[in-house]
Amino acid sequence: MRLGLSTLFSILLAQVSAFGQIAEKAIIAHNSDSISIAPLLYGIERGFYRREGVDLEFRMLRTDLATAAIVSTREVDYMYSAGTAFRAAVRGLPLKIVAYSFKDILFYLMTQPSIQSGKDLKGKKVAVSLPTDTGGLAAKASIRALGLDPDRDVVYIAIGAASVRLAAMKAGSVEASIMPVPWNIRMKQEGFRELVFAGNHLKQPLTGIVTSGEKIEKNPQQVRRVLRGFLRSMRAFKQERKEATDFIGKRFNLEPQVAEEVYKIVLQTLSEDGTVNQEVLQNFLELVKKETGVKKPIALPEIVDYRLLREVAKELDTKG
Repeated sequence: MRLGLSTLFSILLAQVSAFGQIAEKAIIAHNSDSISIAPLLYGIERGFYRREGVDLEFRMLRTDLATAAIVSTREVDYMYSAGTAFRAAVRGLPLKIVAYSFKDILFYLMTQPSIQSGKDLKGKKVAVSLPTDTGGLAAKASIRALGLDPDRDVVYIAIGAASVRLAAMKAGSVEASIMPVPWNIRMKQEGFRELVFAGNHLKQPLTGIVTSGEKIEKNPQQVRRVLRGFLRSMRAFKQERKEATDFIGKRFNLEPQVAEEVYKIVLQTLSEDGTVNQEVLQNFLELVKKETGVKKPIALPEIVDYRLLREVAKELDTKG
C-alpha cells in the first residue's frame, strides 16, 4: 500500500508545474519524424512547457487528420505543420498560425541509385506523405527544377510518414521519395542518391505552432503558456549546443559527427524570434491562393497572428 501511495504521489507531483499549478494537458501533432520537430521535442523533454503549466503531448498524425481533429472533433489542440495549416486556412478552415520555428523547408528529393537525372525519373513513382502538404509541394518543386512537368511526368504515391517512404524505397516499389532531414543523410549512407535540395526551389516557412481561432478565443492563457514554452525551447536549443546535438543524435539515432552536421543545418534555418518576414508570408499567401484557386481577398493577419507571441516575448525579455 505504501508503494502504491508513493507511486501515486510521484505521478501527481509530475503533473505540477514549477509555478505550483496542475499542468493543463494539451496535444500537439505533426505528420513526420523529421528534424523539424527537434526543437519542439527538446523543449518537451527539458520540461519548458510543463514549467509554464502545460503538459504538452506530442503525437504523430497525418496533417489532414490533425486539421480535422483541431477544427472538428477538438481531440488535438495544436499542430506543428504550419505550411499545411496555411493552405487549409486559405481554403477557409479556422486555423491560426501563432508562431514559426523554421524559415525554410528541409526536404530533399531522394532517388534510387539508377536515377541519374530528371529524364530518368520521367514516368516513375514518387513517394510523398500527401501530394498537397508541404512535403508533396516540395517534391513537385524539385521535379519542376529537373525540367519535368510535376503534374504529368511522374506518379505520386501517398504513403504517409518518412519511415514508410524509406521502406518503399528499400523495397524498390518507388523510384524516388521526398525526404526530410536527417532521413536524407541516412539514405545517402545506404546508397540512395540525393538528387535535389527542395529548399533551393520552394521558398516558404516550414513548421510552427498552429491552433484554432476558437482555442485563441476561449483559452488564450493556454496558448500564451504554450508560446512561452515554445520561445524558451527555441532559445535553449540555440544556446545549448552540446545538449541539443546530443539530443538530435539520440532522437534520430545518428552518429555524433552526423548529429553535429544536422544541428548546423537546423541553426541556419531556425527563426530568430518565432516569426517569419511579412514579405515572405505575403508572397506565400499569393502563391497559395493561386494554387488553390481562391479569388477572394484574404488579409494575412486572418491566417498568421503574432499578437500573443509578441506579448509573451516582451514578458520573457522583461522578467526572464
